[in-house]
Amino acid sequence: MLFNSVEFAIFLPVVAIVYFILEAGFKSRRAASNTWLILVSYFYYMYADIRYGLLLLAVTLISYGSGYIMRYVLHETRMRKRVMILTVVLLVGTLFFFKYAGLLSSLVAKDRALQVILPVGISFYIFQSLTYVFEIYQGKMKPVSFISYAAFASFFPVLLSGPIEKSSHLLPQFEERHHFDYERIRHGLIRMAYGYFLKLVLASRLAIAVDLIYDNYMDVTGYQLLLATCLYSVQIFCDFASYSTIAIGVAEILGFKLTENFTQPFFTDSCASFWRHWHITLNNWFRDYVYIPLGGNRRGTFRKYLNIFIVFTLSGMWHGADITYILWGMLSGLFQIMEALIDPLRRHFPRWVKVIITFLLFTFSMFLFRSEDIGKAGIIIGKVFTQFDAASMLTTSPFELGLGVFNMLYLIAGIIILILYDLLNESTGDAAARIASKSTPVRWCVYYIFVLMILGSAGIGTQQFIYFQF
Repeated sequence: MLFNSVEFAIFLPVVAIVYFILEAGFKSRRAASNTWLILVSYFYYMYADIRYGLLLLAVTLISYGSGYIMRYVLHETRMRKRVMILTVVLLVGTLFFFKYAGLLSSLVAKDRALQVILPVGISFYIFQSLTYVFEIYQGKMKPVSFISYAAFASFFPVLLSGPIEKSSHLLPQFEERHHFDYERIRHGLIRMAYGYFLKLVLASRLAIAVDLIYDNYMDVTGYQLLLATCLYSVQIFCDFASYSTIAIGVAEILGFKLTENFTQPFFTDSCASFWRHWHITLNNWFRDYVYIPLGGNRRGTFRKYLNIFIVFTLSGMWHGADITYILWGMLSGLFQIMEALIDPLRRHFPRWVKVIITFLLFTFSMFLFRSEDIGKAGIIIGKVFTQFDAASMLTTSPFELGLGVFNMLYLIAGIIILILYDLLNESTGDAAARIASKSTPVRWCVYYIFVLMILGSAGIGTQQFIYFQF
């Protein structure tokens, strides 16, 4: 079930109404409302394929059982570590199988390659479940009831594409009471509206322009390919940030506070800073459970750079079973290492120059991320450097990108609103709260702009979110 579907528009109000009734009716315990969240989350996840629910249940049972055994059954550190390692092998091995079994079998026998369907969201909920295993092992938290944990492991707002929440942050919230609160719900609805704006008004229109050029990459100039890739950088931000923003808004309506996943990454002036503002929860996961255990920056400069390279290579592998994703991860790590090496020189650059360079480096990595295979990526990169055709900068009209005049003007207006919203977020830390605090005429003017632009984009482009494939 997609956030941007009619089914979800019916699903969410029903979930919220019943949830708040249960919260008000069962004052002595949380089991009733958490059970309701489990039921609706499994329904939400199995809406496309009932088999997905069995996998989610298996991951939940393995991770919860592991935590229980490490806390209450085994007391020797050596044995607890073995259980932790075994759990990681089982869960990461499951993820590896679904992502890489088809690719590896095709390398061995192309005629008899396995056809493995990647369950939606598996990368996200396995990583989230592993935070529980790690934090139990580290003694940072104690096991909770199975009902509370199952509600955490299957929580539908974050189930398909994150944010990837730490158990120590989200799980205790399932032990708390959440009453109906008008101000909180209004704030959550504003966050949701902005998320839909990012997806329907911006990402869907940008996808049309990007797809048009990439689908005809042999017939366009290097400049047009560079333009399309710059647009793709904005598209993937709008697409992924939209899902995270809607998820945060949905959770807030129910009374849960999720971690921000994007905080104005295109305003950053370095690659290292960029990744602290982009897909924050995934990067925090790799920092806490891979980078720091490898030694972080505590074992000298060379080891620090090696650890960065390893982390981003693994991040590329997490994204998909294709050499383009692995190379994208490696390149992202190398950019940070190169940036650190020339830092004395970079300090003399004006900030706006560093912001542009950071955006262009990220965009260069998107040549790999957007291309279906390494051959196509090589051709596109080659054309950018050898067939740039500066004259096409003057002859390529923005109205020739498959959108037409009306939708291009719509897109331009949307990008202006995006910039203004992010500037407000940058200065206040919470643009939604700032909007909600304005006078009634100003507030409702903003609401109407969002709603009308969203309604005017209902039939544009694809509904699928890009990160569902990961």
